[in-house]
Formats: sequence, structure tokens, C-alpha cells
Amino acid sequence: MTTLQIVSYESYGKTSLCAGIGKKLINAGKKVGYIKPVNLTEATSMDDCPDAVFINEALELGGDKQQIHAFNISQEKLWHDLSEDADSFAGKIKAACDLVAVGRDILIVESPGNLKNDQVSTLACYTIAEKVNTRVILLICHSTDFRDADVEQVIKKFGERLIGIVVNQVPEGKLRVVKAQCEDYFESRGVNVLGILPESRPLLGISVAEIAAALGAEIISSREKSNDLVENVMLGAMTPDSARDYYNRKRNKAVVTRSERPDMQLAALDTSTKCLIVTKQKPSMSVMVKAEDKKVPVMVVNKDINEIVSAIEQALAKSRFQHLQKLTVLMSILDSRFDFKALDSALAL
Repeated sequence: MTTLQIVSYESYGKTSLCAGIGKKLINAGKKVGYIKPVNLTEATSMDDCPDAVFINEALELGGDKQQIHAFNISQEKLWHDLSEDADSFAGKIKAACDLVAVGRDILIVESPGNLKNDQVSTLACYTIAEKVNTRVILLICHSTDFRDADVEQVIKKFGERLIGIVVNQVPEGKLRVVKAQCEDYFESRGVNVLGILPESRPLLGISVAEIAAALGAEIISSREKSNDLVENVMLGAMTPDSARDYYNRKRNKAVVTRSERPDMQLAALDTSTKCLIVTKQKPSMSVMVKAEDKKVPVMVVNKDINEIVSAIEQALAKSRFQHLQKLTVLMSILDSRFDFKALDSALAL
């Protein structure tokens, strides 16, 4: 049995990479296990770890919820356990991983936090790697200078455990240049570049239901489509003549309009619109009929447009990976941008 640990230099991307690799290995006939042994929480919040629960259910792993995130723990408590009772805590982590690994060909371990500016999570990542004897993939965001001395230190610290790096959120137009630069830099240091992953609007999107929750709004039309992903937000066009061309600029969008502009609402419904957000009062009957016909959720919000847009932007900034449609999108990206042959070779699968 092999254990693969996913760590990130920043705070995001680990869950999606764990899910994508896990799904690919399952499709190849491997028996896969998954665990996020340390789930950092606020001291007063010891609920389930949503990311871990999503992976377990999306990949149909059948694991016990308590097993896949063994320790829900505050950062302060984690620091205490790693510094004051390190051997005992490390042993508990290994026991938790061993339990989930039973009957599996490979165990995927998602590390907590990040290595860039979180010393507690950094210590936890290194402890897990050593105690569980993992092989490691390091995830780096394109916005970070991969030549940074701290990244070099991470590479040296993991040593032979590190089987490769993945760079994510690379602008489409820079993929070729970044790939060449990374391969030149990392491979000269004996580290494989396993993937250069592009930015993806769907992966950054949120569902219609999440928008409704952020706005405190009720969906009054086509509630069955509330799980659809919204990738963009647009305001109502200025004139009816320009509306359709304007709305066609972006796909899979939420459109925010004033209630007194049914012409703008109808124009939006003729384009790739995932939800219609109307201020103050319910749209006209003609708009509601067309929305039902197009299966576009409608919500009415008693706020001004600036407040609505600000709330949606904040929700988008907190976007998580917990959506099956995002997993489908990610799998397509990994199929073309991730070196699974090199991964299989490194893990002797």
C-alpha cells in the first residue's frame, strides 16, 4: 500500500487535487482511501469537515465521517500537541491513517493549512510525512514566485519524499511559458513537474443556492436548478438595443437588474443565464413565464444593486470545491494537463 500526501504552499487547491487524482485512480481500477487527518477549526467549532465529507461521498469511498477527518482541532491545540506531546500525537495520526488504509491500494492524505505563512500547519505537514511515510506532491499557485527561497527550503525538507510539483491557476495565455520555466527550474533540482493547470471559471464558481444564501433571498422560480454553477455576474444593460450583445459576452452568469426593467430581464433570459436577481419586487408575469420556460431560477432581493453585487463577490471569493460539476471540469483539465504516467511510476502503481 502506498500513501500519497498532497500539500500546498498556499491555502487552496489541495481538496480539488485530492479528488481529481483519487477519481482517476479509481477509474483505473485502484482501491483508493482518503483522509484529512488534521482538520483545523475554530476552538468552538468541531463539526464535520465539508471538504473531506464531499470527497468521501463524491468518490463513493464509503469511509466513516469521523475517520476521514480524524482530528478536528484548533490551531492553538494543534501547536500544543505537536510541540508538547509530539510523539503521542504523531502516533495517533499514523493510527488514523492506518485504519483508513486497510484494504486500499493507495491512501491519499490531504494536509492542513499551507506552508507559506502557517508554521503550525507546516510542522503538521512534515510530521505526517515522516510518521506515515508518505510520498508528497507540492501544489503551488501561479501567483507565487516558484523560485522563492522558501519554496527551495520546502523542496529540501521533503527530500526524496517529494515526487513532483503542480502549479495551478495559470492564465491560459501563459501556460506554455510557465511550463517551460517550471520544467527548467524544478527538473534541474531533480523534481518532476507533474502538472501546469490553467485557470478555470467553473472551478471558481458558486451555485445559485449559495448566491441566494449570501443574499438572504428566496428562489421563486425553477428551484430544481438551484445547484447550477454561476461563473460570472453581470448588471442590467443600459438600453434594450444593446442588451443581447452585452449579455452574450459572458456565459453561465447571474444577472442583476432593477425590478422596473422587464425589457432587460427578458433580454438576459435569451442568453446563457443561470439565475436572474431582481431588486425590490417580483418581476412581471411575462418575465416569470419566460424564466420558467427557460428553467432559470429567479430571486427577489430587497437591497440595492451595489449591495447585491458586493455580497455575490464576497461569496465567490469564498468558493469551495464541494460540487460534482466542478469535479467533472477538473477531470477534463487533469486528463490533458497532468502527467498520470509519471505519478504511477513514482508510486509504483
